[in-house]
Amino acid sequence: MKNINLDLFPPQNYIAEEILLGTILINPTIFPQIIPYLKSESFFLECHELIYKSLITIYKNGKINILQLLHILNKVKKLDHIGGVYKIMELMRQGHLFMSSVNMSVYIQQLIILINNSYIKRLMIQYGYNIVRLASIESFKSHHLYNTASNYLESTVHKIPKENLSTFRDILGDLLIQFENHNVDLEEDFISNSEILSGFPQIDDLIKGLQNGDLIVIAGRPSIGKTSFVINIAYNIVNTTKLGLCFFSLEMSKIQIVYKFIAIASKMSLQSFSLNQLTLDQQYNFRSICNALMNSNIYINDSPNMSIDYIEYTSKLLFKETSNIQLIIIDYLQLIQVESFINNVRAQELAYITRKLKLLAQYLYIPIIVLSQLNRSIETRLNKNPLLSDLRESGCLMLYLLLNIDLYNSLHSQSLYKYKILIQYDLIRLFYNNCLLQLSLYSINWKFILQYSFSICIHNYILSLTHNHKLYNKLYWTKNNQFSEEDFVIINSFLFYSNIHLEYKLINYIKWSTYAQVFDIKEPNYMSLLCNYIILHNSIEQDADIVMILSESSDQLHFLKKIDINLCKNRNGPTGVCKLLFTPEKNLFSNL
Repeated sequence: MKNINLDLFPPQNYIAEEILLGTILINPTIFPQIIPYLKSESFFLECHELIYKSLITIYKNGKINILQLLHILNKVKKLDHIGGVYKIMELMRQGHLFMSSVNMSVYIQQLIILINNSYIKRLMIQYGYNIVRLASIESFKSHHLYNTASNYLESTVHKIPKENLSTFRDILGDLLIQFENHNVDLEEDFISNSEILSGFPQIDDLIKGLQNGDLIVIAGRPSIGKTSFVINIAYNIVNTTKLGLCFFSLEMSKIQIVYKFIAIASKMSLQSFSLNQLTLDQQYNFRSICNALMNSNIYINDSPNMSIDYIEYTSKLLFKETSNIQLIIIDYLQLIQVESFINNVRAQELAYITRKLKLLAQYLYIPIIVLSQLNRSIETRLNKNPLLSDLRESGCLMLYLLLNIDLYNSLHSQSLYKYKILIQYDLIRLFYNNCLLQLSLYSINWKFILQYSFSICIHNYILSLTHNHKLYNKLYWTKNNQFSEEDFVIINSFLFYSNIHLEYKLINYIKWSTYAQVFDIKEPNYMSLLCNYIILHNSIEQDADIVMILSESSDQLHFLKKIDINLCKNRNGPTGVCKLLFTPEKNLFSNL
Protein backbone atom coordinates (compact mmCIF):
# COMPACT_ATOMS: atom_id res chain seq x y z
CA MET A 1 0.00 0.00 0.00
CA LYS A 2 1.32 3.42 -0.91
CA ASN A 3 1.97 5.87 1.88
CA ILE A 4 -0.59 8.63 2.24
CA ASN A 5 0.93 12.06 1.87
CA LEU A 6 -0.69 14.26 4.50
CA ASP A 7 1.25 17.33 3.37
CA LEU A 8 -0.66 17.76 0.11
CA PHE A 9 -2.00 21.22 -0.64
CA PRO A 10 -5.56 21.45 0.78
CA PRO A 11 -8.52 21.62 -1.63
CA GLN A 12 -9.10 25.16 -2.86
CA ASN A 13 -10.09 27.20 -5.90
CA TYR A 14 -8.63 30.67 -5.49
CA ILE A 15 -9.42 31.60 -9.12
CA ALA A 16 -13.15 31.06 -8.49
CA GLU A 17 -12.81 33.24 -5.38
CA GLU A 18 -11.16 36.02 -7.38
CA ILE A 19 -13.77 35.91 -10.16
CA LEU A 20 -16.67 35.99 -7.67
CA LEU A 21 -15.26 38.91 -5.66
CA GLY A 22 -14.47 40.84 -8.83
CA THR A 23 -18.00 40.29 -10.16
CA ILE A 24 -19.44 41.64 -6.89
CA LEU A 25 -17.25 44.75 -7.11
CA ILE A 26 -18.30 45.43 -10.71
CA ASN A 27 -21.98 44.57 -10.26
CA PRO A 28 -22.95 45.04 -6.58
CA THR A 29 -26.65 44.34 -7.32
CA ILE A 30 -25.95 40.59 -7.33
CA PHE A 31 -24.54 40.63 -3.78
CA PRO A 32 -27.91 40.07 -1.98
CA GLN A 33 -28.28 36.81 -3.95
CA ILE A 34 -24.85 35.60 -2.79
CA ILE A 35 -24.83 36.41 0.95
CA PRO A 36 -27.29 33.66 2.04
CA TYR A 37 -25.29 30.94 0.29
CA LEU A 38 -21.67 31.87 0.94
CA LYS A 39 -19.99 32.48 4.29
CA SER A 40 -16.74 34.34 4.76
CA GLU A 41 -14.98 31.27 6.21
CA SER A 42 -15.56 29.43 2.92
CA PHE A 43 -12.74 31.42 1.27
CA PHE A 44 -9.35 29.74 1.18
CA LEU A 45 -7.13 32.83 0.95
CA GLU A 46 -7.18 35.09 3.97
CA CYS A 47 -7.12 38.24 1.83
CA HIS A 48 -10.28 37.09 0.02
CA GLU A 49 -11.98 36.38 3.34
CA LEU A 50 -11.11 39.88 4.62
CA ILE A 51 -12.45 41.50 1.45
CA TYR A 52 -15.70 39.50 1.63
CA LYS A 53 -16.22 40.42 5.31
CA SER A 54 -15.65 44.09 4.46
CA LEU A 55 -18.18 43.87 1.61
CA ILE A 56 -20.77 42.44 4.01
CA THR A 57 -20.13 45.29 6.46
CA ILE A 58 -20.51 47.89 3.71
CA TYR A 59 -23.65 46.22 2.38
CA LYS A 60 -25.31 46.33 5.81
CA ASN A 61 -24.56 50.05 6.09
CA GLY A 62 -25.62 50.96 2.55
CA LYS A 63 -24.63 50.44 -1.06
CA ILE A 64 -21.32 48.90 -2.11
CA ASN A 65 -18.69 51.00 -3.86
CA ILE A 66 -14.94 50.73 -4.28
CA LEU A 67 -14.10 53.85 -2.25
CA GLN A 68 -15.96 52.56 0.79
CA LEU A 69 -14.18 49.21 0.50
CA LEU A 70 -10.76 50.86 0.36
CA HIS A 71 -11.70 53.14 3.26
CA ILE A 72 -12.83 50.35 5.59
CA LEU A 73 -9.81 48.16 4.77
CA ASN A 74 -7.47 51.08 5.42
CA LYS A 75 -9.33 51.93 8.64
CA VAL A 76 -8.70 48.48 10.10
CA LYS A 77 -5.14 48.52 8.72
CA LYS A 78 -5.75 45.57 6.38
CA LEU A 79 -5.38 47.27 3.00
CA ASP A 80 -1.68 46.50 2.66
CA HIS A 81 -2.28 43.03 4.08
CA ILE A 82 -4.61 42.06 1.21
CA GLY A 83 -2.26 43.45 -1.46
CA GLY A 84 -3.32 47.09 -1.67
CA VAL A 85 -5.23 48.81 -4.46
CA TYR A 86 -3.53 46.57 -7.02
CA LYS A 87 -5.31 43.52 -5.54
CA ILE A 88 -8.73 45.19 -5.87
CA MET A 89 -7.98 46.10 -9.50
CA GLU A 90 -6.87 42.52 -10.22
CA LEU A 91 -10.14 41.17 -8.80
CA MET A 92 -12.17 43.54 -10.97
CA ARG A 93 -10.19 42.43 -14.03
CA GLN A 94 -11.05 38.82 -13.27
CA GLY A 95 -14.69 39.75 -12.75
CA HIS A 96 -15.00 41.16 -16.27
CA LEU A 97 -14.91 37.59 -17.63
CA PHE A 98 -18.64 37.04 -17.01
CA MET A 99 -20.02 40.56 -17.17
CA SER A 100 -21.13 40.25 -20.80
CA SER A 101 -22.77 36.84 -20.34
CA VAL A 102 -26.55 36.52 -20.36
CA ASN A 103 -26.18 33.51 -18.03
CA MET A 104 -24.31 35.39 -15.32
CA SER A 105 -26.59 34.07 -12.54
CA VAL A 106 -25.81 30.49 -13.61
CA TYR A 107 -22.06 31.19 -13.54
CA ILE A 108 -22.37 32.81 -10.10
CA GLN A 109 -24.15 29.71 -8.84
CA GLN A 110 -21.36 27.47 -10.15
CA LEU A 111 -18.69 29.67 -8.55
CA ILE A 112 -20.43 29.42 -5.17
CA ILE A 113 -20.63 25.63 -5.52
CA LEU A 114 -16.90 25.41 -6.33
CA ILE A 115 -15.92 27.56 -3.34
CA ASN A 116 -18.22 25.75 -0.91
CA ASN A 117 -17.15 22.30 -2.09
CA SER A 118 -13.49 23.13 -1.51
CA TYR A 119 -14.33 24.52 1.94
CA ILE A 120 -16.25 21.39 2.97
CA LYS A 121 -13.40 19.16 1.79
CA ARG A 122 -10.94 21.17 3.90
CA LEU A 123 -13.25 20.80 6.89
CA MET A 124 -13.54 17.05 6.39
CA ILE A 125 -9.76 16.69 6.20
CA GLN A 126 -9.39 18.59 9.48
CA TYR A 127 -12.19 16.63 11.16
CA GLY A 128 -10.74 13.36 9.90
CA TYR A 129 -7.36 14.27 11.37
CA ASN A 130 -9.04 15.08 14.71
CA ILE A 131 -10.89 11.74 14.71
CA VAL A 132 -7.66 9.84 13.97
CA ARG A 133 -5.99 11.57 16.92
CA LEU A 134 -8.92 10.76 19.24
CA ALA A 135 -9.02 7.14 18.06
CA SER A 136 -5.38 6.74 19.03
CA ILE A 137 -6.21 7.59 22.66
CA GLU A 138 -6.75 4.25 24.39
CA SER A 139 -9.00 5.60 27.15
CA PHE A 140 -11.32 7.39 24.70
CA LYS A 141 -14.48 5.27 24.47
CA SER A 142 -15.88 4.16 21.13
CA HIS A 143 -19.31 5.74 21.59
CA HIS A 144 -17.61 9.04 22.48
CA LEU A 145 -15.67 8.75 19.24
CA TYR A 146 -18.86 8.03 17.31
CA ASN A 147 -20.66 11.02 18.85
CA THR A 148 -17.72 13.29 18.06
CA ALA A 149 -17.58 12.11 14.45
CA SER A 150 -21.36 12.45 14.18
CA ASN A 151 -21.23 15.99 15.56
CA TYR A 152 -18.50 16.86 13.05
CA LEU A 153 -20.66 15.59 10.20
CA GLU A 154 -23.73 17.37 11.56
CA SER A 155 -21.87 20.67 11.85
CA THR A 156 -20.62 20.19 8.30
CA VAL A 157 -24.17 19.70 7.04
CA HIS A 158 -25.20 23.01 8.60
CA LYS A 159 -22.24 24.74 6.98
CA ILE A 160 -23.28 23.62 3.50
CA PRO A 161 -25.73 26.17 2.13
CA LYS A 162 -28.36 25.20 -0.38
CA GLU A 163 -26.69 25.09 -3.74
CA ASN A 164 -29.74 25.84 -5.90
CA LEU A 165 -30.47 29.53 -6.34
CA SER A 166 -34.19 29.86 -7.07
CA THR A 167 -36.07 33.05 -7.74
CA PHE A 168 -39.17 33.91 -5.76
CA ARG A 169 -41.17 33.47 -8.96
CA ASP A 170 -39.96 29.87 -9.41
CA ILE A 171 -40.69 28.97 -5.79
CA LEU A 172 -44.23 30.38 -5.89
CA GLY A 173 -44.87 28.68 -9.22
CA ASP A 174 -43.91 25.27 -7.83
CA LEU A 175 -45.97 25.92 -4.72
CA LEU A 176 -49.10 26.75 -6.73
CA ILE A 177 -48.68 23.62 -8.86
CA GLN A 178 -48.38 21.49 -5.71
CA PHE A 179 -51.37 23.22 -4.19
CA GLU A 180 -53.59 22.57 -7.21
CA ASN A 181 -52.60 18.94 -7.75
CA HIS A 182 -51.97 17.54 -4.27
CA ASN A 183 -53.65 19.85 -1.79
CA VAL A 184 -55.81 17.24 -0.06
CA ASP A 185 -53.15 14.53 0.00
CA LEU A 186 -50.51 16.91 1.32
CA GLU A 187 -52.79 18.08 4.12
CA GLU A 188 -53.63 14.53 5.17
CA ASP A 189 -49.97 13.50 5.08
CA PHE A 190 -49.02 16.51 7.18
CA ILE A 191 -51.59 15.69 9.86
CA SER A 192 -50.67 12.01 10.02
CA ASN A 193 -46.93 12.69 10.14
CA SER A 194 -47.01 15.56 12.63
CA GLU A 195 -49.14 13.94 15.36
CA ILE A 196 -48.41 10.88 17.48
CA LEU A 197 -51.41 10.42 19.76
CA SER A 198 -50.99 9.10 23.31
CA GLY A 199 -54.29 7.21 23.19
CA PHE A 200 -55.79 9.28 26.01
CA PRO A 201 -58.18 11.87 24.48
CA GLN A 202 -58.05 14.26 27.46
CA ILE A 203 -54.27 14.51 27.20
CA ASP A 204 -54.20 14.68 23.40
CA ASP A 205 -56.72 17.53 23.43
CA LEU A 206 -54.30 19.59 25.53
CA ILE A 207 -50.94 18.72 23.96
CA LYS A 208 -52.20 17.95 20.42
CA GLY A 209 -50.25 14.71 20.36
CA LEU A 210 -46.55 14.06 20.90
CA GLN A 211 -44.89 16.65 18.70
CA ASN A 212 -41.64 16.01 16.84
CA GLY A 213 -38.62 17.60 18.49
CA ASP A 214 -40.30 17.89 21.91
CA LEU A 215 -38.77 16.77 25.20
CA ILE A 216 -41.57 15.46 27.42
CA VAL A 217 -40.96 14.95 31.16
CA ILE A 218 -43.33 12.64 33.05
CA ALA A 219 -42.67 12.93 36.79
CA GLY A 220 -44.05 11.53 40.02
CA ARG A 221 -43.19 10.06 43.38
CA PRO A 222 -42.09 6.38 43.53
CA SER A 223 -44.78 3.72 42.93
CA ILE A 224 -47.26 6.22 41.51
CA GLY A 225 -47.29 4.39 38.16
CA LYS A 226 -44.96 6.44 35.93
CA THR A 227 -43.50 3.45 34.08
CA SER A 228 -46.90 1.82 33.63
CA PHE A 229 -48.33 5.08 32.32
CA VAL A 230 -45.62 5.55 29.70
CA ILE A 231 -45.88 1.88 28.64
CA ASN A 232 -49.63 2.42 28.18
CA ILE A 233 -48.80 5.32 25.87
CA ALA A 234 -46.25 3.19 24.01
CA TYR A 235 -48.74 0.33 23.60
CA ASN A 236 -51.45 2.67 22.33
CA ILE A 237 -49.04 4.00 19.70
CA VAL A 238 -47.76 0.65 18.39
CA ASN A 239 -51.27 -0.84 18.54
CA THR A 240 -52.81 1.85 16.33
CA THR A 241 -49.88 2.72 14.06
CA LYS A 242 -46.88 1.05 12.48
CA LEU A 243 -44.47 3.45 14.15
CA GLY A 244 -41.46 2.14 16.04
CA LEU A 245 -40.05 3.20 19.40
CA CYS A 246 -36.95 2.67 21.49
CA PHE A 247 -37.21 2.10 25.25
CA PHE A 248 -34.16 2.75 27.45
CA SER A 249 -34.83 1.12 30.82
CA LEU A 250 -32.32 1.97 33.54
CA GLU A 251 -34.44 0.48 36.34
CA MET A 252 -36.37 -2.52 35.02
CA SER A 253 -35.19 -5.50 32.97
CA LYS A 254 -36.30 -6.26 29.42
CA ILE A 255 -38.56 -9.12 30.50
CA GLN A 256 -40.30 -6.91 33.08
CA ILE A 257 -41.03 -4.34 30.38
CA VAL A 258 -42.37 -7.07 28.09
CA TYR A 259 -44.61 -8.45 30.86
CA LYS A 260 -46.10 -5.00 31.36
CA PHE A 261 -46.87 -4.72 27.64
CA ILE A 262 -48.59 -8.12 27.70
CA ALA A 263 -50.56 -7.27 30.85
CA ILE A 264 -51.83 -4.04 29.27
CA ALA A 265 -52.75 -5.78 26.01
CA SER A 266 -54.43 -8.79 27.66
CA LYS A 267 -55.91 -6.95 30.66
CA MET A 268 -54.64 -9.77 32.86
CA SER A 269 -52.68 -9.37 36.09
CA LEU A 270 -48.91 -9.74 36.18
CA GLN A 271 -49.22 -12.14 39.09
CA SER A 272 -51.03 -14.69 36.92
CA PHE A 273 -48.05 -14.70 34.51
CA SER A 274 -45.48 -15.27 37.20
CA LEU A 275 -47.46 -17.99 38.98
CA ASN A 276 -48.45 -19.73 35.73
CA GLN A 277 -52.13 -19.62 36.69
CA LEU A 278 -53.55 -19.05 33.21
CA THR A 279 -56.60 -20.92 31.97
CA LEU A 280 -56.65 -22.45 28.48
CA ASP A 281 -58.46 -19.40 27.08
CA GLN A 282 -55.99 -17.07 28.77
CA GLN A 283 -53.06 -19.10 27.40
CA TYR A 284 -54.48 -18.79 23.89
CA ASN A 285 -54.96 -15.06 24.43
CA PHE A 286 -51.42 -14.81 25.80
CA ARG A 287 -49.94 -16.46 22.68
CA SER A 288 -52.03 -14.30 20.34
CA ILE A 289 -50.88 -11.11 22.05
CA CYS A 290 -47.25 -12.23 21.99
CA ASN A 291 -47.50 -12.95 18.25
CA ALA A 292 -49.04 -9.52 17.65
CA LEU A 293 -46.38 -7.76 19.72
CA MET A 294 -43.64 -9.64 17.86
CA ASN A 295 -44.66 -7.76 14.71
CA SER A 296 -44.37 -4.37 16.41
CA ASN A 297 -41.24 -2.26 16.11
CA ILE A 298 -40.22 -1.95 19.76
CA TYR A 299 -36.55 -1.89 20.80
CA ILE A 300 -35.64 -2.24 24.49
CA ASN A 301 -32.21 -1.48 25.94
CA ASP A 302 -31.65 -2.34 29.62
CA SER A 303 -27.87 -1.93 29.75
CA PRO A 304 -26.73 -1.08 33.30
CA ASN A 305 -25.32 2.35 34.15
CA MET A 306 -26.18 3.94 30.83
CA SER A 307 -24.63 7.35 30.21
CA ILE A 308 -26.17 10.19 28.24
CA ASP A 309 -23.45 9.77 25.61
CA TYR A 310 -24.30 6.08 25.24
CA ILE A 311 -28.02 6.90 24.89
CA GLU A 312 -27.24 9.55 22.29
CA TYR A 313 -24.95 7.21 20.35
CA THR A 314 -27.40 4.27 20.42
CA SER A 315 -30.37 6.45 19.45
CA LYS A 316 -28.63 7.97 16.45
CA LEU A 317 -27.34 4.60 15.30
CA LEU A 318 -30.74 2.91 15.63
CA PHE A 319 -32.47 5.85 13.94
CA LYS A 320 -30.18 5.49 10.93
CA GLU A 321 -30.44 1.70 10.72
CA THR A 322 -34.25 1.64 11.05
CA SER A 323 -36.47 4.13 9.29
CA ASN A 324 -39.49 3.76 11.59
CA ILE A 325 -38.24 4.90 15.02
CA GLN A 326 -40.53 7.81 15.90
CA LEU A 327 -40.39 7.85 19.72
CA ILE A 328 -37.75 7.38 22.43
CA ILE A 329 -38.67 6.60 26.05
CA ILE A 330 -36.15 6.77 28.93
CA ASP A 331 -36.85 5.40 32.42
CA TYR A 332 -35.58 7.36 34.26
CA LEU A 333 -33.68 10.68 34.36
CA GLN A 334 -31.95 10.45 37.75
CA LEU A 335 -30.29 7.11 36.86
CA ILE A 336 -28.57 8.43 33.73
CA GLN A 337 -24.82 8.77 34.20
CA VAL A 338 -22.50 11.48 32.90
CA GLU A 339 -18.98 10.57 31.81
CA SER A 340 -16.04 12.95 32.20
CA PHE A 341 -18.12 15.83 33.56
CA ILE A 342 -15.85 18.65 34.67
CA ASN A 343 -18.13 20.00 37.42
CA ASN A 344 -18.96 17.02 39.60
CA VAL A 345 -22.29 18.43 40.80
CA ARG A 346 -25.33 16.23 40.29
CA ALA A 347 -27.72 19.14 39.76
CA GLN A 348 -25.49 20.44 36.96
CA GLU A 349 -25.19 16.93 35.55
CA LEU A 350 -28.97 16.59 35.37
CA ALA A 351 -29.21 19.98 33.66
CA TYR A 352 -26.56 18.80 31.19
CA ILE A 353 -28.48 15.55 30.59
CA THR A 354 -31.81 17.24 29.91
CA ARG A 355 -30.14 19.72 27.57
CA LYS A 356 -28.53 16.86 25.64
CA LEU A 357 -31.88 15.06 25.45
CA LYS A 358 -33.57 18.19 24.09
CA LEU A 359 -30.85 18.57 21.46
CA LEU A 360 -31.20 14.88 20.58
CA ALA A 361 -34.97 15.28 20.11
CA GLN A 362 -34.37 18.24 17.81
CA TYR A 363 -31.61 16.42 15.91
CA LEU A 364 -33.68 13.28 15.27
CA TYR A 365 -36.86 15.37 15.01
CA ILE A 366 -38.89 12.93 17.11
CA PRO A 367 -40.45 13.24 20.59
CA ILE A 368 -38.46 11.96 23.56
CA ILE A 369 -40.22 11.00 26.80
CA VAL A 370 -38.09 10.89 29.95
CA LEU A 371 -39.40 9.85 33.36
CA SER A 372 -38.30 11.73 36.46
CA GLN A 373 -38.59 11.51 40.23
CA LEU A 374 -39.97 14.35 42.35
CA ASN A 375 -38.41 15.74 45.50
CA ARG A 376 -40.06 15.19 48.89
CA SER A 377 -41.51 18.69 49.26
CA ILE A 378 -44.92 17.47 48.08
CA GLU A 379 -45.06 15.15 51.11
CA THR A 380 -44.41 17.89 53.66
CA ARG A 381 -46.83 20.59 52.54
CA LEU A 382 -50.56 20.72 53.18
CA ASN A 383 -51.47 21.37 49.55
CA LYS A 384 -50.64 18.11 47.78
CA ASN A 385 -51.21 19.45 44.28
CA PRO A 386 -47.93 18.95 42.36
CA LEU A 387 -46.00 21.99 41.16
CA LEU A 388 -43.12 22.50 38.77
CA SER A 389 -41.05 23.46 41.80
CA ASP A 390 -41.30 19.84 42.97
CA LEU A 391 -38.65 19.05 40.35
CA ARG A 392 -36.19 21.28 42.21
CA GLU A 393 -33.70 20.46 44.89
CA SER A 394 -33.92 21.92 48.40
CA GLY A 395 -31.71 23.60 50.98
CA CYS A 396 -31.83 25.31 54.37
CA LEU A 397 -30.47 28.49 55.93
CA MET A 398 -29.42 29.03 59.53
CA LEU A 399 -31.94 30.86 61.72
CA TYR A 400 -29.77 33.83 62.61
CA LEU A 401 -28.91 34.79 59.05
CA LEU A 402 -29.99 38.08 57.56
CA LEU A 403 -32.42 37.68 54.66
CA ASN A 404 -33.07 41.03 53.00
CA ILE A 405 -35.78 40.83 50.37
CA ASP A 406 -37.78 44.02 50.32
CA LEU A 407 -38.89 46.73 47.94
CA TYR A 408 -35.55 48.51 47.93
CA ASN A 409 -33.20 45.65 47.21
CA SER A 410 -35.37 43.53 44.91
CA LEU A 411 -33.13 41.75 42.45
CA HIS A 412 -33.68 42.33 38.76
CA SER A 413 -32.22 39.06 37.57
CA GLN A 414 -31.87 39.73 33.87
CA SER A 415 -28.12 39.16 34.25
CA LEU A 416 -28.65 35.71 35.76
CA TYR A 417 -31.68 34.58 33.77
CA LYS A 418 -32.47 34.89 30.06
CA TYR A 419 -35.53 36.93 30.89
CA LYS A 420 -36.27 39.65 33.41
CA ILE A 421 -37.92 38.59 36.63
CA LEU A 422 -38.83 41.07 39.36
CA ILE A 423 -38.49 39.17 42.61
CA GLN A 424 -41.34 39.43 45.13
CA TYR A 425 -40.54 41.58 48.09
CA ASP A 426 -41.40 41.51 51.79
CA LEU A 427 -41.31 37.72 51.96
CA ILE A 428 -39.02 37.66 54.99
CA ARG A 429 -37.56 40.76 56.52
CA LEU A 430 -35.13 39.55 59.15
CA PHE A 431 -33.86 36.58 61.10
CA TYR A 432 -31.91 37.51 64.20
CA ASN A 433 -31.04 35.68 67.44
CA ASN A 434 -33.07 32.65 66.40
CA CYS A 435 -36.22 34.73 66.10
CA LEU A 436 -38.36 35.39 63.08
CA LEU A 437 -39.02 39.12 63.49
CA GLN A 438 -41.32 39.81 60.57
CA LEU A 439 -43.32 37.89 58.00
CA SER A 440 -45.12 39.32 55.02
CA LEU A 441 -48.75 38.77 54.13
CA TYR A 442 -47.75 36.20 51.53
CA SER A 443 -48.69 32.62 52.26
CA ILE A 444 -45.50 30.63 52.71
CA ASN A 445 -44.71 27.12 53.89
CA TRP A 446 -42.16 26.89 56.66
CA LYS A 447 -40.97 24.45 59.32
CA PHE A 448 -38.18 23.96 61.87
CA ILE A 449 -35.75 21.08 61.32
CA LEU A 450 -32.31 20.02 62.58
CA GLN A 451 -29.40 20.08 60.13
CA TYR A 452 -25.61 20.14 60.10
CA SER A 453 -24.41 23.61 59.16
CA PHE A 454 -21.15 24.87 57.71
CA SER A 455 -19.56 28.31 57.96
CA ILE A 456 -18.26 29.88 54.77
CA CYS A 457 -16.10 32.99 54.98
CA ILE A 458 -16.45 35.10 51.84
CA HIS A 459 -14.64 38.42 51.83
CA ASN A 460 -15.86 40.07 55.08
CA TYR A 461 -19.00 37.96 55.40
CA ILE A 462 -19.53 34.69 57.23
CA LEU A 463 -22.41 32.66 55.87
CA SER A 464 -23.79 29.54 57.57
CA LEU A 465 -25.53 27.10 55.25
CA THR A 466 -26.60 23.50 55.20
CA HIS A 467 -24.63 21.18 52.94
CA ASN A 468 -27.07 21.24 50.01
CA HIS A 469 -27.84 24.93 49.67
CA LYS A 470 -26.58 26.70 46.57
CA LEU A 471 -24.40 29.72 45.87
CA TYR A 472 -23.67 31.22 42.49
CA ASN A 473 -20.11 30.81 41.24
CA LYS A 474 -18.66 31.99 37.95
CA LEU A 475 -20.71 29.67 35.77
CA TYR A 476 -23.24 27.64 37.76
CA TRP A 477 -25.42 27.50 40.85
CA THR A 478 -23.43 25.11 43.02
CA LYS A 479 -24.21 23.31 46.26
CA ASN A 480 -22.32 24.21 49.41
CA ASN A 481 -20.76 20.74 49.63
CA GLN A 482 -19.18 21.14 46.18
CA PHE A 483 -17.18 24.29 47.00
CA SER A 484 -13.61 24.40 48.19
CA GLU A 485 -11.28 27.17 49.30
CA GLU A 486 -10.10 29.53 46.55
CA ASP A 487 -13.37 29.05 44.63
CA PHE A 488 -15.30 32.13 43.52
CA VAL A 489 -18.87 33.10 44.40
CA ILE A 490 -20.91 36.13 43.44
CA ILE A 491 -21.47 38.77 46.12
CA ASN A 492 -23.26 42.09 46.29
CA SER A 493 -20.59 44.55 47.39
CA PHE A 494 -22.84 47.61 47.46
CA LEU A 495 -26.46 47.80 48.56
CA PHE A 496 -28.34 51.09 48.72
CA TYR A 497 -31.95 51.41 47.65
CA SER A 498 -32.19 50.06 44.11
CA ASN A 499 -28.44 49.81 43.46
CA ILE A 500 -26.87 46.37 43.27
CA HIS A 501 -23.24 45.82 42.39
CA LEU A 502 -22.28 42.17 41.89
CA GLU A 503 -18.66 41.06 42.26
CA TYR A 504 -16.83 37.73 42.34
CA LYS A 505 -15.08 37.03 45.64
CA LEU A 506 -12.82 34.22 46.80
CA ILE A 507 -13.94 31.81 49.52
CA ASN A 508 -11.51 32.26 52.41
CA TYR A 509 -12.42 29.08 54.26
CA ILE A 510 -15.16 26.48 54.76
CA LYS A 511 -15.54 24.63 58.05
CA TRP A 512 -18.12 22.64 59.94
CA SER A 513 -20.10 24.81 62.31
CA THR A 514 -22.73 23.01 64.36
CA TYR A 515 -25.78 20.79 64.41
CA ALA A 516 -28.48 23.40 64.71
CA GLN A 517 -32.10 24.24 64.20
CA VAL A 518 -32.85 25.71 60.80
CA PHE A 519 -35.89 27.38 59.35
CA ASP A 520 -37.05 25.78 56.10
CA ILE A 521 -38.96 28.10 53.76
CA LYS A 522 -40.84 27.27 50.60
CA GLU A 523 -39.94 29.74 47.85
CA PRO A 524 -42.24 30.95 45.07
CA ASN A 525 -41.35 30.24 41.45
CA TYR A 526 -38.46 32.20 39.91
CA MET A 527 -37.35 33.72 43.22
CA SER A 528 -33.87 34.12 44.67
CA LEU A 529 -32.87 34.99 48.22
CA LEU A 530 -30.34 37.67 49.07
CA CYS A 531 -28.79 36.25 52.23
CA ASN A 532 -26.03 38.31 53.88
CA TYR A 533 -25.82 40.07 50.51
CA ILE A 534 -25.05 36.79 48.73
CA ILE A 535 -27.43 35.48 46.07
CA LEU A 536 -28.94 32.04 46.68
CA HIS A 537 -30.91 30.11 44.11
CA ASN A 538 -33.39 27.32 43.42
CA SER A 539 -33.57 26.43 39.73
CA ILE A 540 -36.41 25.04 37.60
CA GLU A 541 -36.18 22.80 34.58
CA GLN A 542 -36.33 24.82 31.36
CA ASP A 543 -35.45 22.30 28.64
CA ALA A 544 -38.70 20.34 28.75
CA ASP A 545 -41.43 21.34 26.32
CA ILE A 546 -44.09 19.40 28.24
CA VAL A 547 -44.10 18.42 31.92
CA MET A 548 -46.71 15.99 33.27
CA ILE A 549 -46.76 15.15 36.98
CA LEU A 550 -48.70 12.13 38.22
CA SER A 551 -50.45 12.25 41.59
CA GLU A 552 -53.18 10.28 43.33
CA SER A 553 -56.61 11.85 43.09
CA SER A 554 -58.38 12.76 46.33
CA ASP A 555 -61.47 10.70 45.46
CA GLN A 556 -60.36 7.07 45.24
CA LEU A 557 -62.32 3.95 44.33
CA HIS A 558 -62.09 0.62 46.15
CA PHE A 559 -60.27 -1.51 43.57
CA LEU A 560 -59.11 1.21 41.20
CA LYS A 561 -56.84 4.20 41.61
CA LYS A 562 -57.73 7.59 40.23
CA ILE A 563 -54.59 9.27 38.94
CA ASP A 564 -54.41 12.98 38.19
CA ILE A 565 -52.21 13.78 35.19
CA ASN A 566 -51.18 17.36 35.96
CA LEU A 567 -50.00 19.11 32.81
CA CYS A 568 -47.83 21.68 34.61
CA LYS A 569 -46.01 22.95 31.54
CA ASN A 570 -47.00 23.03 27.89
CA ARG A 571 -44.76 25.25 25.83
CA ASN A 572 -47.13 25.45 22.88
CA GLY A 573 -50.54 25.14 24.47
CA PRO A 574 -52.71 25.20 27.61
CA THR A 575 -52.11 23.43 30.90
CA GLY A 576 -54.65 21.50 32.93
CA VAL A 577 -55.49 18.30 34.80
CA CYS A 578 -56.64 14.99 33.29
CA LYS A 579 -58.06 12.14 35.36
CA LEU A 580 -57.39 8.50 34.48
CA LEU A 581 -58.21 5.17 36.10
CA PHE A 582 -55.26 2.98 37.05
CA THR A 583 -55.46 -0.76 37.76
CA PRO A 584 -52.08 -1.53 39.38
CA GLU A 585 -52.20 -5.34 39.13
CA LYS A 586 -52.85 -5.07 35.37
CA ASN A 587 -50.64 -1.97 34.83
CA LEU A 588 -53.60 -0.57 32.90
CA PHE A 589 -54.51 3.10 32.54
CA SER A 590 -57.96 3.81 31.11
CA ASN A 591 -60.17 6.81 30.49
CA LEU A 592 -62.83 7.75 33.01
